[in-house]
Amino acid sequence: MKNLLKYIFVLCLVLFCILVIAGFLVSGVLDQGGFFRLQKKNQDEGYGKISYLRPEPPKKPVNFAVMGLDDEGIRSDVIMLINYNPGSGKANILSIARDTRIKVKGRIVKFNALIGIGGEKLALSGIEQITGLPVDYYVVMNFRGFRQIIDILGGVEVDVPFDMDYDDPYQKLHIHLKKGRQLLNGEKAEQFVRYRVGNRHRNGYRDGDIGRIKTQQKFLKALIEQKAKVQYISKADDIFLVLKSHMRTNIEIGDIRSFIGLLGDLKPDAVSFFTLPGTGGYINGESFFICDTKRTRELIDSNFYR
Repeated sequence: MKNLLKYIFVLCLVLFCILVIAGFLVSGVLDQGGFFRLQKKNQDEGYGKISYLRPEPPKKPVNFAVMGLDDEGIRSDVIMLINYNPGSGKANILSIARDTRIKVKGRIVKFNALIGIGGEKLALSGIEQITGLPVDYYVVMNFRGFRQIIDILGGVEVDVPFDMDYDDPYQKLHIHLKKGRQLLNGEKAEQFVRYRVGNRHRNGYRDGDIGRIKTQQKFLKALIEQKAKVQYISKADDIFLVLKSHMRTNIEIGDIRSFIGLLGDLKPDAVSFFTLPGTGGYINGESFFICDTKRTRELIDSNFYR
């Protein structure tokens, strides 16, 4: 029975990992005896404590904030809000442009700077401010962990829309991808999801950061379609080890257990992708993505579960 429960848990866990770019939503690790052990973090920052044992799955919609950080851990290049409805078994994923203009503590900044200014707490407050939705859980993972998990899963096949060439020695970011369909390993996958425009503004997305978000969503869809398969269960222990080193979250083991009965039924076609409405612009000579508040409220009210 113990092995069966472990098998079910790992299957659901791998599917959960795949749903949010290969591992953003889970924090447990397996101990040597096969039981579950929890990494408790950030409980002293004001987040509500969650019951260790929760035998029944949630009945109301839940919201997960997901952020992918650069290796320095001070900027978020991927920001998503995942809205999941247990009643319908459907999920909505809202992508937020990293350059989104936001006012915090009397300052106008880009969203990707929030986590460096005030940690997860400030970033979560920013997501709630933009969307009007409460954030129940958060997961933060750096790109080092992302690269390792993509390699563990054997890479992801995608169609690169054009040659991508960019070098930023300060961030130690070097992107060199050729146009065409190809299998991306972890390093190449990171390049694919982080690219926006080349040096000297060559070969960039016409819609800037929104183009990059569409590419991230495209990658996520390919990841779900290619890797949400039973054959990848054997990779779970390796994924756990990566998560332990490269992820922070307030998800507790009791919460993961409560989702076990739900995640196995989640299908790729039950996931809808959305992008924060708005336009690019300049404020005092600095480029921002300016959120359209009215259209954002309409999008949330029409599509997201409360």
